[in-house]
Amino acid sequence: MLVAASAMAHPHGWIDYRVTVMVDDQQRVTALEQSWKMDPFQSLTMVEGLEGVAGDESMAQRLDALGHEIAVNLATQHYLTHVYDGEQEIPLRGIEDYTTRLNDNRVEFSFIVTLAEPQPLSDALRWKVYDDTYFIEFLYDDQTERPIELVNAPRSVMAR
Repeated sequence: MLVAASAMAHPHGWIDYRVTVMVDDQQRVTALEQSWKMDPFQSLTMVEGLEGVAGDESMAQRLDALGHEIAVNLATQHYLTHVYDGEQEIPLRGIEDYTTRLNDNRVEFSFIVTLAEPQPLSDALRWKVYDDTYFIEFLYDDQTERPIELVNAPRSVMAR
């Protein structure tokens, strides 16, 4: 079984989060595809900042630039993602792909973070997503039917 957990902190910002666990044909976890939807206040602040930038870029182009900035910053913070097999932390390779968009007036950053080496599915495999520096609280997105999904996993494997 795969287990997800959140760290405890006094939050100053909130992110509604979804994750898809990517499993290859050999039943190994290869990546976590994540989608982070910023809280309304943080989104408003980000959008107003993008609107205030001089230039002829479209909002989509400005969101792309913001996504690049987020991806670069996340690389310096271990992608705020920690994957474990039991107590041993699994190294991450990095972000493979990302996109930034507006979703119901909220900034949403979606990306795929790959593991350095594929990991066999096991009961001990789990992940945590947290920011212990800026006190952002990550909560599973309660506006979606499945905030945790498994792609290509056997039917007998469940996320909890």
